[in-house]
Amino acid sequence: MDYWTKVSAIAQVALAVLTLILAGVAIFQETVRGWFYRSRLALSVVCAPPDCVAVPIFNLRTGEAADAVFLRVNVSNTGNATAINAEVYARELRQRRADSTWERVPTFPPMNLKWANLGGTIYFPRIAPGMGKACDVAHITSPGERGKIYESVPAAVDQQRTALVFELQAAPNHLGHIVGPGTYRLDLLVAAENAAPRAYTLEINLTGEWFKDETRMLRAGVGIRIVTP
Repeated sequence: MDYWTKVSAIAQVALAVLTLILAGVAIFQETVRGWFYRSRLALSVVCAPPDCVAVPIFNLRTGEAADAVFLRVNVSNTGNATAINAEVYARELRQRRADSTWERVPTFPPMNLKWANLGGTIYFPRIAPGMGKACDVAHITSPGERGKIYESVPAAVDQQRTALVFELQAAPNHLGHIVGPGTYRLDLLVAAENAAPRAYTLEINLTGEWFKDETRMLRAGVGIRIVTP
């Protein structure tokens, strides 16, 4: 085999190897990219604005409004890739008993929560790295103004005291998403198409009292915090 035949053979082998490498990159580029670029969702909450705020609820048919306070969490992307179709799933609600143990609320239906100001959508389309979005957890309406918005509470809940109305995607007919005063723990999963689920637990303490002043209500009427992880 002469010199140029050897060179040609080597070139053909090199070309074949390069073709295989390029084909592999094309096939596995998303996997390779995932090694270096990932979205990671984190949850935080402060029982004060802008997370938790006083926002009136309007009855669009009558034009009347009821005073209310919304409890919200902030979902932020701490990764280096945009999170696609983020969601927050409420999987279980538990109430603290007098003996300090926790008992599951059997009427509470596991369901996704609503993103704030998005009309009740399940998924937030995109959350860029370093950005955060608000997700509604629950609202509390002034007991004396529930009638203005036709908001009913279960018979077991004192009509004269406050109630937690969880912001689930669909309100169940048995009103299992509404609970009265007490201390509760809500287990959440936060995830996206390209972000692994992360578990968090919120502790919410509802005293049953209503205060028209936002600051006082978020200090003495209700409290919310993360107890895990």
